[in-house]
Amino acid sequence: MSSMRDRPVRQVREEDAELEPPEPPNSLREIVVDGIADAAYGDWVQRKPIREFTEDRVEEGIRRLCEYIERQALAVYKSNEPWALKAWVYSNILQDVVASEDTDSLVEGLVSPVVDWQDRDFDPIGHFKETMEIEGLSVRTKEAYLQTACRVVSKLGRKPRYSDDDLREYLKWARNRYPKNTSTYYHECERLLQFLRRLPGGKNTELPVKMPKLPAEYYQPTLTEEDIETLIWSCATDDVSPELVIRLMVATIYGGRLGELAALKSEDISVNGNGGTVYLHTLKGGQRKPQPIPDSLVPLFQVPLEPVPRMKLAKQLKKVCKRAGIFLPPRAGFHSIRRRVATTVSEVEHSDLNVHNFMRWSVPRQFSMLARYKQTPVEATDTHIIQLHPYVKKWEEACPYILGLNASYHPKLHNT
Repeated sequence: MSSMRDRPVRQVREEDAELEPPEPPNSLREIVVDGIADAAYGDWVQRKPIREFTEDRVEEGIRRLCEYIERQALAVYKSNEPWALKAWVYSNILQDVVASEDTDSLVEGLVSPVVDWQDRDFDPIGHFKETMEIEGLSVRTKEAYLQTACRVVSKLGRKPRYSDDDLREYLKWARNRYPKNTSTYYHECERLLQFLRRLPGGKNTELPVKMPKLPAEYYQPTLTEEDIETLIWSCATDDVSPELVIRLMVATIYGGRLGELAALKSEDISVNGNGGTVYLHTLKGGQRKPQPIPDSLVPLFQVPLEPVPRMKLAKQLKKVCKRAGIFLPPRAGFHSIRRRVATTVSEVEHSDLNVHNFMRWSVPRQFSMLARYKQTPVEATDTHIIQLHPYVKKWEEACPYILGLNASYHPKLHNT
């Protein structure tokens, strides 16, 4: 920035304004001083005689232009990292410049002051990322939270704290954006709170307006008990791969999430003559622990297993459901199975704390004292639920047919 301050101001004559096309700018200072930015850069860029541009005014203009570029990059690319800044600068400031070896140096010259400004000023996005990394939130959760955080900063700018007026302005915009989807607006408010409460001193932040309630008609696709039974038997009749069979067992018995199922591998499964255990790398800050495998289902778990991409696994579920004649409603997937498992488990186990432990949720605040004082180990309560679990019984009924009819199982079993 100091080198820019020392650069002499170029005088602009009236007739120069009519020359076409203008030379591409070499610096942010040049943009501010020459007044060649169009209305997209904001009302603060004014075409006034050069004598009115004092150094302080130029520096303030550069600062505001840095902030504007970052906010636009956040709005378009959901990132304020250098790659996003460069992409926006190239597309909007240098859009008429033919790509060449000199283009990179032009972009770098325009972006480097923005990066310098970012380093000097508090970055709520960077602070939010660091906080979530320390807390160990799942990738999907961090992505959802960051999308809202990027929207907030792109609308309101960088601030260590946002005022009630700022938040009212953002919530008004969000409400207009989601006029027909109140559940989306509710989740946007939830994510906004998560962002605000992770800013310095914002632990107990509340919204300046009443927090919306999740609508009673909130749509959460859930498979039926008949769907689960059809899915289990399709593993015998539709030649489902053994790797997918294992993941479907873990989904329908333990309520595994998509990310947990995709990450599952042979090292997470331990089997012996007395049963075994399966260890899920629980997401969303929940409990991580081995859970019991009944002895009757051990043969189905005895095949090699490697992690798979999440999207591939989601497509495999849709393909199996289509072949089995199971209707998957919009936005349905493995979480639709998890909801059914949670409902079924809660019907056979009347202790809410035991159900929470079995589903690997983090223990809610109302159970904190009970969870601390209760002496029954979770291994015992999980085993008890497995003994009562209706879907375990359905897998036990289907197990000999899967081993007998599913031709994909035999080669895998012989290689173990």
